[in-house]
Amino acid sequence: MCGIAGIISTDIGRIPETTTRYMRSSILYRGRDEQDEWSDEKNLHFFHSRLSIIDLTTGHQPMWDVSKRYVIIYNGEIYNYKELRTAYERMGARFETQSDTEAILEGFKLKGEHVCEDLNGMFAFAIWDTQKKRLFLARDRLGKKPLVWCEIGGDFYFASTLDAFRSIPGWTGKLSIGAIELYRLVAGFPLELTVYEQARALPPAFFAWVSPENPVPQVGRYWQMDLRRKSRRSLSQLLEEYETLLTDAIAIRLRSDVPLALTFSGGVDSGTIAALCARRLNVSLDCYTIDYHTDDDPSPETMIAERVARELGLTWRYIQFNYHEDLLSGLPRTYSFYDQPSVQLPLVYSHRLYETIRPLAKVVLSGNGSDEIFTGYIGDEVARKDDLERFQRLPFLHRHFGIKKQADSLAGMWGNYVYSNLSARLSPGELATPTGNAVLSMVDRIMKDITEAGVDNFLDRLMYLNLLCSTSDSNYRLPDISGLAAQVEVRSPYLDYRLIEFAARLPHQYKVADPFSPKTNKYLPKLFYEKLVGKEIAWARKKGMGFNLRWQNNIVDDPNYRTAFVRAYDALDQAGIDSESYRSAWKQFIADLCAGVKLRASAGDMMLGFMLGMWLSHTSPAETMIKSG
Repeated sequence: MCGIAGIISTDIGRIPETTTRYMRSSILYRGRDEQDEWSDEKNLHFFHSRLSIIDLTTGHQPMWDVSKRYVIIYNGEIYNYKELRTAYERMGARFETQSDTEAILEGFKLKGEHVCEDLNGMFAFAIWDTQKKRLFLARDRLGKKPLVWCEIGGDFYFASTLDAFRSIPGWTGKLSIGAIELYRLVAGFPLELTVYEQARALPPAFFAWVSPENPVPQVGRYWQMDLRRKSRRSLSQLLEEYETLLTDAIAIRLRSDVPLALTFSGGVDSGTIAALCARRLNVSLDCYTIDYHTDDDPSPETMIAERVARELGLTWRYIQFNYHEDLLSGLPRTYSFYDQPSVQLPLVYSHRLYETIRPLAKVVLSGNGSDEIFTGYIGDEVARKDDLERFQRLPFLHRHFGIKKQADSLAGMWGNYVYSNLSARLSPGELATPTGNAVLSMVDRIMKDITEAGVDNFLDRLMYLNLLCSTSDSNYRLPDISGLAAQVEVRSPYLDYRLIEFAARLPHQYKVADPFSPKTNKYLPKLFYEKLVGKEIAWARKKGMGFNLRWQNNIVDDPNYRTAFVRAYDALDQAGIDSESYRSAWKQFIADLCAGVKLRASAGDMMLGFMLGMWLSHTSPAETMIKSG
């Protein structure tokens, strides 16, 4: 796990030293074990910071292939690197290290851009061909590892963080209001959008070619989720397939030359990982739970986690997090590592969790992703209910409205929702700007992707959009940024692309058995977990890590929160962002909470505005001020 950055130019000597120094320092938090760089003094400069996990002695980067033609910098882990090494050796490859980095490099020599299809892991990497003077970039299928770029003044810059661009000559730091409004609607910056007008992300599952003479990336896609073909296998066969896939996904994520641990709630996801490690793979992982648990305010989730860990014979470690005192006060420091805003206030206690684990383990397994691919959240069952009702109406819709494909209509329904909200929040002039057009084009691309993925029902659309954007903060950015800030690598077996493809094929009745109750959400994983820990624990009502951290009440009761919210919304106004709708949502949230309303629709806008304002207030003014013209 590492940080990478680089520059391509027709004359690398013209890049100011202040720019290279800033790029170098911006990625240091991502890996403090080693730092190195390389330049050909003509066209390229590579920067790398390393958190050493695999091959601690010879896995240094930048890394050259044996022919000295290709050089790579890489962030992430390739979990199937041992199998790839064996396969590539049979094809004539020669290896000098035991690292997963070299597996990418040798695979690229053999297969070019098609090497991406072989890789099972989380990654962002850059390979420079010293003969052809071309750069190859690639990013993992889901976008778990960041890779952002900009082209300014004919020079191409890329990095693991947008902060690397702050000292580039010509960088304005101008925020993209359109991207922020889309983020407000979909809870993520999808595909290539970033919070800045001048910067782009390489989309998940994409690769790119760049040269000094052509600094605009030429991109291609190597993977697409396919939701069209549902399995016809029996439930018992699907349970067996699930066990086989998940066990292997865990097994290859246990490959490490440093100690490992598990973040643990005792629920279906982390509990299944712990049980399979202990009972199938003969590996005992220390389990870590963070929560607020006192005699006066006990946490049922903490007690379940301790009970499950003991039943599995695993060491369980509890971390007390006093959210009354530490949550708000810890936000500025923890948030300072984030190069874009996040809606995830839990990033504060996640950082504390990783910091506590770090002296004892450097790699952490997590149950992230299971809820998204197997429909585990309370309320997800409504999507299946809507599907069943919609299925009954389809003949009428087809006859009277000419809807030929469900996927087209579902994509259109989502697009109409986004377009109407963007039109209400942005003026015609703002929508007509280049950045406004870019946002609208992004919506068009997502609609096209929804259709091409074969999404023909609400449940599949929910899974697709969750993985693309809605839960990208919690599943990708938070483990990546907060984990690396604490010098911990977070691995998620449920986000193995083979499990995602399995979940895409899984018939809906094995995700949501009862469309009128959340109790049977994540049905197949719970059936399997029941075999490991019994029915009572497996089917307990979903809570999640940190269940007892009820900081929402502090928004009403704690004057420090009131002060923080006012300052955050003021920061929006100072940056040229209208804060009125966010302030209104905050007031409505407080009123609903005091009235005992359980599902508070205002919470999303309230927190997005708050977290955006907090991010702005802890970033340099030059980076946040929206400039005219």
